[in-house]
Amino acid sequence: MVQEESNSCALVLTGGGARAAYQVGVLKAIAECYPRRQPIPFPILCGTSAGAINATALACYASCFQLGVRKLEYVWRQLRTENILQLQAGKAVQHSLKSLMLGAIGRPSQMAQPLFDNSPLERLLETVIDFQRIDNNLLYGALEVLAVTASNYNTGDSTTFYQGRPYHQPWARAGRSGRPAIIATPHLMASSALPFIFKPCRLQNHHFGDGSIHQLNPLSPAIHMGASRIIAISLAAEHCPDDLPSDPSSSDIAGHLLDTIFTDALTADIERLERVNNTLKLIPERKHQQAGLRPIDCLVLKPSKNLDDLTHKHFENLPFNIRSLLRLFGVNAGDATGLASFLLFEKEYCAELIDLGYQDTQARLPEIIDFLKVPVIDEQDAVDC
Repeated sequence: MVQEESNSCALVLTGGGARAAYQVGVLKAIAECYPRRQPIPFPILCGTSAGAINATALACYASCFQLGVRKLEYVWRQLRTENILQLQAGKAVQHSLKSLMLGAIGRPSQMAQPLFDNSPLERLLETVIDFQRIDNNLLYGALEVLAVTASNYNTGDSTTFYQGRPYHQPWARAGRSGRPAIIATPHLMASSALPFIFKPCRLQNHHFGDGSIHQLNPLSPAIHMGASRIIAISLAAEHCPDDLPSDPSSSDIAGHLLDTIFTDALTADIERLERVNNTLKLIPERKHQQAGLRPIDCLVLKPSKNLDDLTHKHFENLPFNIRSLLRLFGVNAGDATGLASFLLFEKEYCAELIDLGYQDTQARLPEIIDFLKVPVIDEQDAVDC
């Protein structure tokens, strides 16, 4: 919690595979509250895994919030699974499954091969993201910093790569650190490389994987960057039904494991932040400054529905070979499974998540407007970028 005082608002976007389409709906509803030529209201952008990709896309259009969200929405609404990943050839799949089984029983195996090839995602990022715009937005003041978090397999640390204004300094804490970088496709590939699903990415002579794995403090990058207010978009439902069968399948267990990786750390970090804030209320303000601490407001936006439940009608849209692989894990079309929801990069499913995010945010707009201190829109500002 150590950082100089700032009035900056940060946006924290978590990972979750295809579920991250929900974040776009949330951002769409917020963007409509601002004039069309308004810069992004979150000068501090922090993302992990799929959330890192969304955050980077926003950073490219930080000078025009509405335009950035529209472009992001267009990409998500056109997605097909083959734009993101492809199942490896038959022998590679057999090798991957063997590695998974041997690892589960504690026996050594050869180097693990990923189940999926994510080179389509790499090509998509190179096509739709103009990284040069990030530097321009930093130079002209529309953006303060972009932070992308990945997990370092060599050190076991959570590493945040940040591109920001010169006064932002590197940090090192127990299990986490921040390094300056020029954000590019390899950082996004590293941040979204889920173990056994995608291959690790090599950066600065270290191997990195999905940023959610070692990220025990998802709010930490935003706090280190000086945020005094944080909006965090979680992909965990507010209320999840307790309907797990008495004998959970492999897909149920895998889904719970992914939920743990992507959502539990954020929930715990928010509780920790609230405890610190409550403690600071009991201490004189001058003591805060002496200790290098400050209260930080945090608003968490969550889905009103369990996103697993929305996979039923979209499962058959997945490519045949991926459906076949998922069935090996016990996933069927009628199942509500987290495993399928992470891989369902199909435009029909993504569109439903975007619409849900939009509706959920509309229902909380007065609270969000008050938190962000949204200015009243002048009709003369309603000019397209």
